[in-house]
Amino acid sequence: MHSDRIMRDARLVVEALPNAEIFAAERSLRQLCGIHVILLNLDDPWLSQSEVGALTGLVLDTGLTLENFLNGPPPPHNISTRTLPPSGRGRPRYALDLDRAIELHDMGNPWAGVADALGVRRQTLYNHLERAGLSSGRRPFTSISDEELDEKIVSISLHHPFAGSNIMSGHLEAIGIHVSIRRIQESLWRVDAIGVLVRWNGVIKRRVYHVRGANALWHMDGNEKLRPWGFYRSTTVELLFMHAVSIYGWPSRMRGDYGKENNGVERRMNARWGDAHRSYIRGRSTQNIRMERGWRDVRKDTLEFFREIFMFLEANDLLDMENPVHRVCLFIVFQPRIQQSLDETISSWNLHKVRTAGNKTPQAIYQLSREKAINRGYWTGDPGDDINTASDSAYGQDPDAPLPPLDELQEDPAAPDYFEYPNVSAEREAGILVNDDDEVQEFKNILAGMDLSSDDGNWGIDHYCQAVVAVTENFMTQ
Repeated sequence: MHSDRIMRDARLVVEALPNAEIFAAERSLRQLCGIHVILLNLDDPWLSQSEVGALTGLVLDTGLTLENFLNGPPPPHNISTRTLPPSGRGRPRYALDLDRAIELHDMGNPWAGVADALGVRRQTLYNHLERAGLSSGRRPFTSISDEELDEKIVSISLHHPFAGSNIMSGHLEAIGIHVSIRRIQESLWRVDAIGVLVRWNGVIKRRVYHVRGANALWHMDGNEKLRPWGFYRSTTVELLFMHAVSIYGWPSRMRGDYGKENNGVERRMNARWGDAHRSYIRGRSTQNIRMERGWRDVRKDTLEFFREIFMFLEANDLLDMENPVHRVCLFIVFQPRIQQSLDETISSWNLHKVRTAGNKTPQAIYQLSREKAINRGYWTGDPGDDINTASDSAYGQDPDAPLPPLDELQEDPAAPDYFEYPNVSAEREAGILVNDDDEVQEFKNILAGMDLSSDDGNWGIDHYCQAVVAVTENFMTQ
């Protein structure tokens, strides 16, 4: 069994050539040499000489391929970097995409990192920029007064009241305003001093996290904070995953918990990479707490705001989730608002600065890693770590990250559940599906004359109450 695993892992390394990690090839070659020695000294009456010879030949063929790779010249770090036709003596000039280089730099990446991703030296990149008359200076800050900045931050804070300075920076970048983090902090003190103190109390201490690069490992988890109010359905997860794949490409591996909502993604990953690749790594939520950092920002920036609204409605007897009119009107009025807020959170999070990554944004980290993978030649293959690294039980874990809330840990499944609900009725009985599509459409038809998407000046509460009254009157007159 152990030898079979070594052979499978070695074949995966061979399939990844020439883009395999050097140490992965060396490790597999050492292990194959050990198997070869065992086969030469094997004395097993149950195996014929021809069977032993076939196994030995397979080991030698695989080992020879790895040995040739290791003994050959190292693969160039710029195999995809184009050059111009020769125009005289000396080496041909590189044909660099300077617009892309400036784009990567403006995201917050240093020129040394941009040059490395493009497969050239930093001085070479500087020379190309100089010949093209392009500046290598930092992206200039937006010219905006303190009063105008305060107005923008107040406007954002109304919809994202728990956003701190880093996330606020991402919101401003998303609308084209580039200012220093110091000015944002000063503005928050001017317009929301109490909020600053509240947010300071919940700061997470960051730790460094490392995988090979972009698309090596994706973390996934379902968020159920708004589930009590009908904003949850497990089948959404697989659809969102495939949408992400269509934008960013296939990840090499995924890490998720044992929740039923992850089953569809696990099937997709295994179909793409095969079981031997360890393409979907499942465990308890405590093994995927890297994701908890992301959820903390989402909760602060979006979900907690709506939880407070829904609890306010219930506390004032304006919302009863057992009442279908209340339940469906709540969904119709607030689902677009929640989605808009989440979209804004995505934009701001992708553009916020991560301290442990040299204050680079997630977008800058991803794009630079992607450019590097393209120029190294492995972006369209397997962008992940070697199988031995990924087989480590701690792969993709962050033991210093914050644990999920206790209420979530109490409901955390300890093993996969592959039971599938046979129909919508079964989903509703299990609490997975709350609002039926036909039911929602019926209510939308009744409310067609109302502009529920407009700003009512009360975070959607007035529109919700008006919708409940209108639907109730409609049913009473039938």
